[in-house]
Amino acid sequence: MSVYLPAHFRAPDPVIRDRLAAQVIAAHPFATLVSVRDGEPFITHCPVTLQTDASGAPVLEGHMARANPHWQAWQAGQDRVLAIFQGPQAYVSPTLYEHPENVPTWNYVVVHVRGRATLTSDSLPDKDALLKRLIAHVEPAYADHWRGLSPDYQQRMLGAIVGFVIPVEQTEAKFKVSQNRMPVDRRRVHEAFAQGSPAEQSLAGWMRTLGAI
Repeated sequence: MSVYLPAHFRAPDPVIRDRLAAQVIAAHPFATLVSVRDGEPFITHCPVTLQTDASGAPVLEGHMARANPHWQAWQAGQDRVLAIFQGPQAYVSPTLYEHPENVPTWNYVVVHVRGRATLTSDSLPDKDALLKRLIAHVEPAYADHWRGLSPDYQQRMLGAIVGFVIPVEQTEAKFKVSQNRMPVDRRRVHEAFAQGSPAEQSLAGWMRTLGAI
């Protein structure tokens, strides 16, 4: 699987691409995991964070319900995974353009990461450490609440999940923020988005980051 990625929607080089992709993953950690199970695509939606392994190499780390058969397919050798991180997205009205002969489109930011999933240790202390890394990313204040729960409850919750890592083999990042438009059109889109919804404001920020205005 790959993604349609015209040159003007790419990051300028791999180093910048990986840095920007890490920003998208950090801001939008709810991933769509796609792999093959019994010859058909199988999808899981779950929180995933970008970490590093003992050698400093990037890995995706997450967990899913033990009842989910997705991890069993990985364990059986169907372990190739595409992780999709959908960033901000918004409709672009053709009324924002200089010339009337234009059509609507959609601006968006998305990151695709490929790798092979590996199940992590099933020990409760290791899964507790994994969960605490996720908590530290999405809601640090919840850590004290989690530690205050009864040991029996914690053990039952940890026993109901399976942890995994996906060493990063390939990263694709698509930043479709009107780079293919004339400067006057880009300015108008940016002005409209800067005053719009949170997603539109985020896209206006990406336009500035990528030099699209």
